[in-house]
Amino acid sequence: MTKPKKDFSFGEHAATFDKHIRDSIPGYKDVLLPMCVGLSCRFVQPDTRVVDVGCSTGHLLASIRRANSACRAGVEYVGIDCEPGFGEHWNRRRAKNMSFVACDARTYEGFDTVSLAISHFTIQFIRHVDKLPLLNRIHAGLVEGGALIIAEKTLAETPRLQEALTSPYNDYKRKKGFTAEQILDKARSLQGQMTLWTEAELKAALIQAGFREITSIWRNLWFVGMLALK
Repeated sequence: MTKPKKDFSFGEHAATFDKHIRDSIPGYKDVLLPMCVGLSCRFVQPDTRVVDVGCSTGHLLASIRRANSACRAGVEYVGIDCEPGFGEHWNRRRAKNMSFVACDARTYEGFDTVSLAISHFTIQFIRHVDKLPLLNRIHAGLVEGGALIIAEKTLAETPRLQEALTSPYNDYKRKKGFTAEQILDKARSLQGQMTLWTEAELKAALIQAGFREITSIWRNLWFVGMLALK
C-alpha cells in the first residue's frame, strides 16, 4: 500500500524559504519584489503602519523598510505569519521599528492606521468563508489613500487554459532543479490546502471589500499581482 502524502509544510522549508519561493514562482524575485518596494515609496505614510500579511522570512518587509525609513518618520513595520518556524529569520531582521508576530491573520488585531498592507500568496491558503472577512478587515484598517498589494496564484478561467499553462509551469520548475516526482508530490500535498480564485473572482472580492481603485500590476502564468486603493 502506498503511504499517503502529508500536507505541504512551510515550516519544513523555513531555512531556505526565500530560495524555495523564488524557484517556485516565475518572476517573483526579479519583477514582483522590486515592483512592491518601488510602489511602497508611493504609499507608505509617516506615523502609520506597514503590515505584511503572511510575511514568511520578512525579506520583503525589510526591503520596504530600507527604502522608506530615511524619508518617512514614525512608521511601524509589522510582519505576521502563522508559521513560527520563520522565527530564525525574524530574529535577524528585528529592528527598533520592525517586529514580527506569529499569529493567524484572521484573528490579528493590528489592522489600524495602516498605510500599506501586503499579502503575497496568503489568501489562497485561507478557507473560502474566511477570505472576504479578512479582506474587509484589511480595508477597514487602511488610512485614506492607503493601499493593498496582493499577489495570488489563481485558477484559469477555463479548464483548457488551466491545462495549457501546466506544461510551461512544470518546465520552469524543472529548470530550477525540481524533479518530476517533487513537482507531483508538492501538487498533491497542496490539493487540500489551497482555495484558489480566478483573477476575476479576486478582483470582485476586493471590490466587495470596499477597495475603490484596483489594477493588475504583475502576471506570470497563473500568478497575478494587484494594487488596490482605499
